[in-house]
Amino acid sequence: MWKLLVILGFVLVQKSTAQSTITVLSYNIHHGTNAQEQNTIAQIGRLIRQFSPDLVALQEVDSATTRSRGADHLGQLARMTSLSPLYGRAIRLQGGGYGTAVLSRYPIIADQKLMLPNPDSTEQRILLCAYVELPNQKTIRFCNSQLEEKSPLNRGVQLAFVNKALENSIQPVVWCGDFNTDPDDPEVAKLMNTWVDAGKDSFAPTLIGTGARMDYIMTLKSSELELVRYRVLNVPKLSDHQPVLATYRFRKPKQMVSK
Repeated sequence: MWKLLVILGFVLVQKSTAQSTITVLSYNIHHGTNAQEQNTIAQIGRLIRQFSPDLVALQEVDSATTRSRGADHLGQLARMTSLSPLYGRAIRLQGGGYGTAVLSRYPIIADQKLMLPNPDSTEQRILLCAYVELPNQKTIRFCNSQLEEKSPLNRGVQLAFVNKALENSIQPVVWCGDFNTDPDDPEVAKLMNTWVDAGKDSFAPTLIGTGARMDYIMTLKSSELELVRYRVLNVPKLSDHQPVLATYRFRKPKQMVSK
């Protein structure tokens, strides 16, 4: 009987812990290939299973393009990981689509896709958000974007647009993505008035071979989410980016002190 109670107690503690923390992975998968254009979708699926994140933000995701031989990369990853998929096509490409995606361990109860400003008429970019219902009855707004690479003007207005769209969210927000610029960019620095960059104390680069950190996981300063751990995963043979992993916990509400 005592052993049974201990086991039940252990299970309850595990369940409680699982409901009070959330682990997030953000990864630019380079249309499912490495630097040599070799398909790495199976290895990416194994990586996700290995680290077991609750939420995954993927950038540069092909859907039924010629270069990917008509494959549905997000569908493949969803089957390999048993996570629920959400796809956001940014542009039509080679008979299919190209954009960003989300995978979630928990139910996606709503979604949102916003077209980002494009004054310089470069490649169209999007903001993809999944509203995810967690086991602790909270709903989180999990957002993913890949910002402009070539035009600093576009990138700056896109950062400002996303900030405006998310800063007053009533749900806790996690904003992931490949921003295509480093933290020293003045436009990124402006965000730090409102956002907390999970990798702010890390010197690990995320764009392979450059020393640059271009991949981010962000939360609002006003959020009830508190960073527990941040890592850049060293898997240089799967993409031209390294994935970033962050674990958060929900801050305990402040107790009222009676006088």
